Amino acid sequence: MGRFIYVFTAALGLLVVVACGATPGITTTKKQLPNAPSYTYIDTKGNVYSISSKKLIYEPVSADNTIDGLDDEGRYLELNIELNDYTKMAAECERQLNTTQKELPANYTGYAIPTLTRKDSLETQSIDLSIEAVDELDYVIKPFLNDE
Repeated sequence: MGRFIYVFTAALGLLVVVACGATPGITTTKKQLPNAPSYTYIDTKGNVYSISSKKLIYEPVSADNTIDGLDDEGRYLELNIELNDYTKMAAECERQLNTTQKELPANYTGYAIPTLTRKDSLETQSIDLSIEAVDELDYVIKPFLNDE
């Protein structure tokens, strides 16, 4: 009789879950956003970060593509990213695109003008970034590169 109660309780629980519209083991989470914009961020050293809803591509300055003899900035990485990670990076990119950027200081010593480009199916928008914007984008994007 004790086993019957356990089996009956388990069956009743499964019936409740299915009746509520949930299907065990099946997820309906979106894996990508249709028409999601892509972003290209160039930092002060000339490293390029390409962000799409599926991938983060890091193209560092290296001995092969150096600017003014810069030191090697790491290795090329192409990372598959989750939609949640893309959303975090895209939100920061959008915030920077919608923020008035300060001009680079007269004593700027970077090797490249930091820029951010947003491209979608309708238009392409590009801005030069301030040092503060570079720091904020680095804070959001660079931790993904350290995971590898």
